[in-house]
Amino acid sequence: MDTGSRVRRGGDADGQLWMRRVTARVSAALAEGDDQIRRLRRRGYQIAALDRDLVATHNRRYSLRLPFGRIENQEQTGNCWLFAPAVLVRAAALRGGHISARESFSETYLYFHNLLLRAGASLERIRRITAREDSVGRDTLRRGLSDEVMGLSDGGEWEWAFGLIERYGLVPAGRMPATASAKNTQALTVDLHERLARATRAIANAPARYALIRAQAMRDVVRILVAHLGAPPATVHAHARSLSPAEYATQIVGFRAQDWRVVISNPLLPFDRVYARRGSAITSGGSRFSLRRLNVPQRRMRALVRASLEAGQAVGISADVNRNDIDHVRGIMHPGIFNRTRLYGAKLIRDLPRRDDIYFGTASSKHAMAIVGLDRSSTGAALKYRVANSWGPDLGDNGVYHMYAEWFEENVFKLAVHESVLTDRERNAYARPAFVPGGRFY
Repeated sequence: MDTGSRVRRGGDADGQLWMRRVTARVSAALAEGDDQIRRLRRRGYQIAALDRDLVATHNRRYSLRLPFGRIENQEQTGNCWLFAPAVLVRAAALRGGHISARESFSETYLYFHNLLLRAGASLERIRRITAREDSVGRDTLRRGLSDEVMGLSDGGEWEWAFGLIERYGLVPAGRMPATASAKNTQALTVDLHERLARATRAIANAPARYALIRAQAMRDVVRILVAHLGAPPATVHAHARSLSPAEYATQIVGFRAQDWRVVISNPLLPFDRVYARRGSAITSGGSRFSLRRLNVPQRRMRALVRASLEAGQAVGISADVNRNDIDHVRGIMHPGIFNRTRLYGAKLIRDLPRRDDIYFGTASSKHAMAIVGLDRSSTGAALKYRVANSWGPDLGDNGVYHMYAEWFEENVFKLAVHESVLTDRERNAYARPAFVPGGRFY
């Protein structure tokens, strides 16, 4: 006992001695850039590490620009997956002259139906989980139920957004404007979790009464949604006509959600194949809006973006925006926008190949945006892309971000493109998907 104590104390002492020696050496080395270190500690990373030489070479020039309307603001939500598709809709409608530049569409309308559908789907899965109670362990049962109760939250997928638009259509932003809870969804989702938890307990205690329990729970979900978000309008008045939101989307706006496809680039999976996640649609009877992605090399991703923009179609993207390579003051997205070598006094951070980033999880698809412009070199190669973001006009270049080609290569993991830019072979592959291993595209 005493010997063990001495060993532990000796180990701790050795560790402390090592730490003192290393910190002393590092502090001495960093003292050469003392001004930058003080700036880092006082004013933060983005100010201290900003590479002003790179900033000096930046410009706002684009050889191709698409109209997309106004910059939106998702506020304190995780609903970029609804805001970014709205940019694709506006860009297509503006190109066709179907709407004015001042018009926009209600993301709150889509969010309402998203939560309603997902609540119903969760209750059905809860019924199936509780029915298996005798065949699964108690911990497995608890985790499954918890995932369903707490899974009703922000966040979603391109395919789900397209499915919502096809089924429920669109309404102008003024017909269902954003409420306080649409801008900050925490209180809404907390109460939905509480109601689903109570329904789950009732289903587990009385499975034979599932239909009645579900019906009451869904009525309560609607009550909560209407209280927070308002009631979705049943009609839209446009061109002296009274239309359903679905008719408005197709006949007036001219957007066909079923024409859009999602493409990924994951070198850990074989290329030129379509992968699907089983049972992943959120709309009943909407299996074609299950998660299905064509996996292609990076060079094909670049070609699809260029072909789409040249055809007048905006491109949806999902990218990693949390990697210390975005200047939110100027809207510059570039891997070298922050000079880490100058800050740390050594090249400590080196970018890994995409294969390793995916394997270790150091980069992943986190945020949805839309590409609405292209700057090409004299040889036609992409220099940078113009990006419409949903963080409001106070961030970036009045809400627009300038995504350099180098940033695209490292951080863009997913595209949403119009099927017209795909080859016949690529389009046909979506009808014959393979199930993605482990249910994970990355």
